[in-house]
Amino acid sequence: MITPASHKKYLFLIGCGHSHISIIKKLGICPLPDTKVTLISTDSLIPYSGMLPGLIAGHYTFEDCHIDLQKLCQRAGVQFVHSEVQHIDPLTKRIYCYQHPSLQYDLLSINIGSQPALNDIKGANKHGCPIKPFQQFLDYWQHWLKIAQSMNTNVLQRIVMTGGGAASIEVLLAMHYKLRHTTSIHASFTLVCANQNILSSFNERVQVFFKRHLKTLDITIISGRHVAAINQHQLTLDDGTILDYDFSAWATHAGAQFWPAESGLKCDNKGFIQIDQYLRSVSHPDIFAVGDIAAFMTPLPKAGVYAIRQGPVLASNLAATLKQHPLLAFKPQKRFLSLLTTGDRHAIASWGPLFGHGKWVWWWKNYIDRAFVVRFNQNRR
Repeated sequence: MITPASHKKYLFLIGCGHSHISIIKKLGICPLPDTKVTLISTDSLIPYSGMLPGLIAGHYTFEDCHIDLQKLCQRAGVQFVHSEVQHIDPLTKRIYCYQHPSLQYDLLSINIGSQPALNDIKGANKHGCPIKPFQQFLDYWQHWLKIAQSMNTNVLQRIVMTGGGAASIEVLLAMHYKLRHTTSIHASFTLVCANQNILSSFNERVQVFFKRHLKTLDITIISGRHVAAINQHQLTLDDGTILDYDFSAWATHAGAQFWPAESGLKCDNKGFIQIDQYLRSVSHPDIFAVGDIAAFMTPLPKAGVYAIRQGPVLASNLAATLKQHPLLAFKPQKRFLSLLTTGDRHAIASWGPLFGHGKWVWWWKNYIDRAFVVRFNQNRR
């Protein structure tokens, strides 16, 4: 068991989401006095989610879209613990990790994202691959590609994506582009969407555009249907329809990791940590939560833009808590810009009712995404 010295405060960051990496970057410029900061992460290299479709399609290299956490922490004077959290004990303020001594904290922040909710789908814990965690999905995809490329190219490879939101469609289109333009693999593509409309949180122009785009590419859309079960070769829908598959991916609605609720933190009925306007746990004021794992009393969509915007507020409130100063309230924006890729080097821009499409949008997004990664990988502070 690791016990901190009495003269220092110990701040722990669990998870390497957008908010936490922005805090670590800031600590390299403005360290917290008399405070030791530690990041706990299962990965030392993390893919930037906005560039994942481009990596799958072949537009980016591995180095283009990964952030080196160990080097980022080293430059900022932050300790890096390469491990996975098993649970925490809020009463004794201890963190328990797999294959690592327990750690004691004074202040804690959780930014572990979300993962597809698969508990209601029989067999989903054994078959198919969730698109989150991203690195796990990338490894699974690359492994499948090698196998498929070694087979007879006349054999049809059936790819099924379960989802209907932005991530599912961007990833499916990226896989389509990869197979059609850089391999000889003969494949069919199907999207299973529980809602009647794909991209239901976007305006109608975005929905219509992607419906037409998917149809142009001969991608089948099955809407208004849930996947009830999956085995090694087939998916069964709630109306009894059987879909044969060779590669199945999950991008269903967001689910939470189990350990926050099991650790006694107040969570909503889906397992997300309930927080106040200051990003603090409503049950434990010495614990903060941001990004997808956090749930406001008035729910927000699970979108990366909120995690990015929460970063500066979280940084301020962690420092203020250590100094016993007043906290800042996070005020989420009502509208935000969305940039979605279409598989090739084109993209759409959506803001409220506004819509734009073209190669120029992709280059705009490419500039933003590359700048984001470079910002955290560059050596200078």
